[in-house]
Amino acid sequence: RRRLRTGRKKWDNIRQRNLPRDWNRTKRGDGMEKAIEELRGVLGSNAVRLEEPMKAHTSFRIGGPAELFLTPENAAQLAEAIQILRRHEIPVFILGNGSNLLVRDKGIRGAVVQLSGRMSALETDGTALYAEGGALLSAAAAKAAEAGLTGLEFASGIPGSIGGAVMMNAGAYGGEMKDVLESVDVLTQDLR
Repeated sequence: RRRLRTGRKKWDNIRQRNLPRDWNRTKRGDGMEKAIEELRGVLGSNAVRLEEPMKAHTSFRIGGPAELFLTPENAAQLAEAIQILRRHEIPVFILGNGSNLLVRDKGIRGAVVQLSGRMSALETDGTALYAEGGALLSAAAAKAAEAGLTGLEFASGIPGSIGGAVMMNAGAYGGEMKDVLESVDVLTQDLR
């Protein structure tokens, strides 16, 4: 027992030394307060939450608070929110459905922008399925089946969102996103 405790303390000390002093939290000074005010103006007060527990947004139901938790409604709001966060030098983490995501107990410094929920529209048009990045992959597979579209059956049991599935080329049972994906609209680094 003694060895384990000693080893653990050493590991914790090494970990702590390698992290910047302000890693756990951004100092909530005037810049952060101004950013929060601007974000509420763009997204609405219900879409900007402070110290939101990440355990409510991950499939493993673990994780400390996100300093800022944002839920934009559309791509324009997303771009504007990211622009505000960059201007105030607040780190940004884009979250889909939180599937298989581990968040440490100390939480996430900066802003978490969740796409699932408000940015999860699904539409069919003839032989095409249009999905926003936050749409659940299983919901997209069900919508495709409902419209008589084939090819997305492999995705019915995969947790996660369309955005994450496209990013990592999710697949199962011999099917992959690359097999059914025709085009993607993305928000580039310069927010276009």
